[in-house]
Amino acid sequence: MSNQYIVKPYLDGSSFHFPGNKTGFVLVHGFTATTTEIRPLAERLHLEGYTVSAPLLPGHDTHPDDLNRVRWQDWYKTVRQAYLEMRETCDQVWLGGESMGALLCLLVASGFPEVSGLLLFSPALKVRKLNAALLAQFFIKYLDKSKKSNDQLWKGYNVYPMRGAVQLLKLQKQVKKNLHKVTQPTLVVVSENDQTVRVSTGKSIINSISSREKKLIVLKNASHTMLLDKDNQQTIDQAIEFVQQTTL
Repeated sequence: MSNQYIVKPYLDGSSFHFPGNKTGFVLVHGFTATTTEIRPLAERLHLEGYTVSAPLLPGHDTHPDDLNRVRWQDWYKTVRQAYLEMRETCDQVWLGGESMGALLCLLVASGFPEVSGLLLFSPALKVRKLNAALLAQFFIKYLDKSKKSNDQLWKGYNVYPMRGAVQLLKLQKQVKKNLHKVTQPTLVVVSENDQTVRVSTGKSIINSISSREKKLIVLKNASHTMLLDKDNQQTIDQAIEFVQQTTL
């Protein structure tokens, strides 16, 4: 299959599993992305001794047409299954995600109160200009985003599949309806420099969930894919510190 729509096709964006101790993390990538997006966090968590898994979401790392054919429920089922499998071997299971991945973590956590905690990076509960996909889906298959490509080790599509974007809108609605059911310790990290998700979205999530332990970190210069930024280790350090303080 042609890779003309995939940025950095030489990178490994497939599902992976790193065995470790009895505390597990399921990490989830964002819309049009692959597991390269959360790999730096996964590798660091594994270095700390934790078990880590990262599923590749349906419709990703193949062809944009596939992302136009899936429903948000397909993404949700994949993350839920990854959580249930991790629970079989781990005593504690955290969920972590970037962008759309963060939304899927929130939705799973809302239905499984035994989830140990959440790490949410650039959570895409509201995305600038995404509503345009509702009309655009009837006229174009994809919206080009190749000009947004940079030197990050990010693998994914260089277009936004429009029908897939509509499914992201539907996922957002589902998550909003269930935010009050989230009771787990939650870390939300957003950035003033994010051109996709506003800081106010992070504040809205913090205010809407029912968790007693919750923390919002606002970065100055991080990009939307903050886990791949050159100074990402500081962000990852803060996430691990939150986990360790919460699990004491």
